[in-house]
Parts: sequence; structure tokens; C-alpha cells
Amino acid sequence: MPNRPHRLLVIEDDPGLRDVFRLALETAGYEVEVVEDGGAGLSAAFERQPDLVITDLLTPRMHGYEFIRRLRATPHGVRMPIIVVSGQAYATDQRRAIELGACGFLPKPFQRQQLLDIVKRSLSQVRVRFWGVRGSIAAPGPETIRYGGNTPCVTIERGQDLLILDSGTGLRKLGVCLQAEAKRTPQHIRMLITHTHWDHIQGFPFFVPAYVPGNRLDVYGPPSVEKPLEKVLRGQMDPAYFPVALGDMAAEIVVHEVREPEFDVGPFRVSAMYINHPGITMAFRIDIDGVVVTYATDTEPYRFLLADRNADPESELADYGGKRDGELARFAANADLYIADSQYSPEEYNMKRGWGHTCYTDAVELAMAAQARRLALFSHDPMHDDDMVDEKLRRCKELVASRGSDLVVHAAIEGQSIDIEPAATAASATATSAPKS
Repeated sequence: MPNRPHRLLVIEDDPGLRDVFRLALETAGYEVEVVEDGGAGLSAAFERQPDLVITDLLTPRMHGYEFIRRLRATPHGVRMPIIVVSGQAYATDQRRAIELGACGFLPKPFQRQQLLDIVKRSLSQVRVRFWGVRGSIAAPGPETIRYGGNTPCVTIERGQDLLILDSGTGLRKLGVCLQAEAKRTPQHIRMLITHTHWDHIQGFPFFVPAYVPGNRLDVYGPPSVEKPLEKVLRGQMDPAYFPVALGDMAAEIVVHEVREPEFDVGPFRVSAMYINHPGITMAFRIDIDGVVVTYATDTEPYRFLLADRNADPESELADYGGKRDGELARFAANADLYIADSQYSPEEYNMKRGWGHTCYTDAVELAMAAQARRLALFSHDPMHDDDMVDEKLRRCKELVASRGSDLVVHAAIEGQSIDIEPAATAASATATSAPKS
């Protein structure tokens, strides 16, 4: 969390309510700027880069919906939390505000404590955001526009704390947003890399903060089979492949090879384990404020690689494979969110066994065995269009229902964020989708 007080921007045209907002929030220790319409709000958001925006829906010159849409379309506003406070509290209005990118909705009239509670929750919420969800190779185009075509990149955020998972092509937009937010303020950025196959590192040369003097980037990942992690990152920026060398990046870049099963990355407690994928690949389990996110992509079930799917489960190979698969289930145990490789359909997996990826129904089985609260189907196959991902999700939900499980399952969407509270304090997490820009 920042040492300075949180900066809040309030957009409200009612003079009396502006005073209410200012008094309540400043008394609680926040720095507050109040403007009376959405146009002024956009300018203030760009100039001040507040930690949170509170906006009414029906402000003059630019209503709240337009404000949210336009703010989300700018790099500096993609990650900015927005709370809508409105007397127009129809369910359709609340749903539309959330769909556009608001993280909360507070109906008017409200009590002072209700306002303070939703502000505190929005500022301290653990938020998982997807910047790239596609496996193997980027697949942009009209047939993938709903779920997205960029390769793996995910962030875990808590206030000003940020952890990046993988540096696929989705990293490019994240870097643009981070630098737009920071302007000229130095940044300390932390990144975990599961493995060095191209789809997980190709965004690294296009990460804008790495080119800015004064920034620091700490990169954590396993050493590859033949080369240290730093050499692999340098290798893809060889002049034969890329016009800029790693050494030309002006930020301070420190590469850490992961050799311990547990370690701290800033405020994030990270556990690591090897998983079943060609080469050296790790899964990560991240804990912050009691919220647990397990990230396991790419991997293939041992039991199906070692023995036929229809083999006797008591056979030696199937039994050994099942025990190894149980290690990943225990690693993901009780996760608030399990982000899982789910690249193939059951039919495709029969033809692609040994390629290092998981059938999506097997991802569901493992999530249920782990008793995870929520499953994000991830690493969508580049050959799968949006309709095929829809069908993947339908089949997975059908499997969950047939088992009587309360697992919440969805297909990861580029631009989507998921707000998570610990199981002890929340019955469920809330998913919100941000528009693409």
C-alpha cells in the first residue's frame, strides 16, 4: 500500500452531496478532489491519477456511463477502480455499470458508513486481471474478439501492489497502461514466469516500463534446460530476431532463478512446483491477505500421458500417474481462484496426448478434487474461435452440475477482472468484464 493517503476523485453535480462526500472521506483520512461533471472528471482522472473514482450516473455534460466507457478506453484508466453512486438504482443500471467496468454500485440515499465500507473494500480488494488468455500462439481476429487473442499474461493486484504472471503478448498493453499511470514516477515491477516457451515470453521485448530509466523490474522464473533464465530472455532479443538488446533496456532488470519451494515477492507469498510440460515449467500458488490464487498453465495429467485414458486405474502406470496428479490437486487445494490449462477438448486430447496440455474436462476434475472456489479456464487453443470457447464453458458447467459441486467455472476473457475476498469473509468472488480498448 502507498505511504501517502489514498487520492479519491468524486464526480457529483449536487452541491449538498459534494459537501457530504468531502466531509465523510476527508474525515476518514483520504485526499479528495470533487468535480461536478464527467468531462471535468476525465480531465482530473488523467491529471491526478487517483486511486479511486466515485461517480454519479446522471451528471451534466457527460453521464456516468459515458465517463466509465471513455476512462476505460484510455491506458491510464484501464485499472482505475470506479464506484457508481446513484439514485437511479434499477437492476439493469447496476448491471450495465458493472459490465462497463465499475467495481461497485452504491444506491442513494446511503449512510456514511456504507460509503466508507465500499471505498475501503474497493481500495484493498485483491483483483485478478487477464491481459492475455490464449495458448501456444497469438490468435487475433474477428473470430476471437470476445475472448481475446493475446498469449498468457495475468496480474494480481492489491491496491498499489502488483504481481505479473507470465510475459506473453498480453504484456504489451499492460506495460502501456502501467507507464501511463506512473507518468514520470519510478516503478518497481515484479514478474513471475512459468517457463520460457515463446507464448509466455514474447511480450517481454515490448514491455514499455523496461525501457524507462529509474524503473526496476524483478523477474522470477525457473532456469531452462540448458541456459540460465537471463540468457533465454537475452536470446529472444538477439539481433537476428529483434532490433533491441536486453542490455539496451534502460530500467534496472534483475533476474532471479526460482530454486526454493516458497519465497516472498514484495507482499506476495509465492509457492512453486514443477508441473508436467516439456522442458522446465512451474506452477505458482500466490497468497496475499489470505486470498489464494493458483496458476498452473501449461500442464498435462501424468496418468493419461503414462497410461491410456481407459487403462485399469489400478495398473502401476495409472496409479503412479494418479499420485503425481494428486500433487497438483494438493498444490491448488482450497484456492480462491485456480487458473488452469484447459487447451483441448476431450476429442482433441486423444490426438494430442504428449503435447503438454490439458483437456478442459480434466481441468474441472482437478479443480473439484482441489476444492477450489473458482476455476478460470485458460490457455485457449489458437484454433478455437469464440463459439468453441463458449462450448467448452458449457460442457464444463454441465460436468460441475452433474457432480453436484459448487465450483464456479468460467472461461478467462482478455480484459476481464475478478475481485476476490478470502473465503472467510465472502461467499463468492465477483467477476466484472472491462471493455476492450
